[in-house]
Amino acid sequence: MLITTDSNSPLHRESKMNSTNHSDVIIIGSGPGGATASTLIAQRGFSVTLLERELTPQYRVGESLIPETYWTFKRLKMLEKLKSSHFVKKNGVQFVNSSGQLSAPFYFYEHKPGECSQTWQIRRIEFDSMMLQNAREQGVAVNQGVRVLDVLFNDDRAVGVLVKDADGNRKKLFADVIVDASGQSSMIINKFKLRAPDPSLNKGAIWTYYEGAFRDEGKNEGATIVLSLKNSKGWF
Repeated sequence: MLITTDSNSPLHRESKMNSTNHSDVIIIGSGPGGATASTLIAQRGFSVTLLERELTPQYRVGESLIPETYWTFKRLKMLEKLKSSHFVKKNGVQFVNSSGQLSAPFYFYEHKPGECSQTWQIRRIEFDSMMLQNAREQGVAVNQGVRVLDVLFNDDRAVGVLVKDADGNRKKLFADVIVDASGQSSMIINKFKLRAPDPSLNKGAIWTYYEGAFRDEGKNEGATIVLSLKNSKGWF
């Protein structure tokens, strides 16, 4: 989305008078989505301001990456960081159907050989920190402890944000493009009441950790095993 502003508008004049508060792009939220968008945009030579309300990445449940994310990590220059990390390598998946029948292992390299045939099981708090540091290294202005209070509009065009820093000070930041990567906070969606729930996706999830669980070795060590519940009413 490319956003332009009316050069005679008050917000445009205020933006130009405060050029230090102006970026090409402002991104709200520093999770994987915001960190990815900000890094890729900065690589193209644009000035990017990334705003995050938390001072440090917060705890999230770990995630199981899929092989095709490899190419995005390559573009982000994250591959070497992941390869040198302690994250468990994931080479495939295995399924158990609702009748309890175990499938043969599905190894990625057997179905799509190549460098992307191995991925990782990640710990989110560490992964998010790595992604954020990677964004900084590539020129993104990362601002943590900054809460976005509102998205500023000139008519129907987003032109900036109103923020509050960790000391409680408020100020306006302006940009040509505003990206809402705030996740469940959904600032712009909530602002305009655009949320439309899908009844068929009205689901919940329960999670926990186990100590002393058995783990396979070698290429099966990091495999994801997906088990379908009776009548296929759910899975774990």
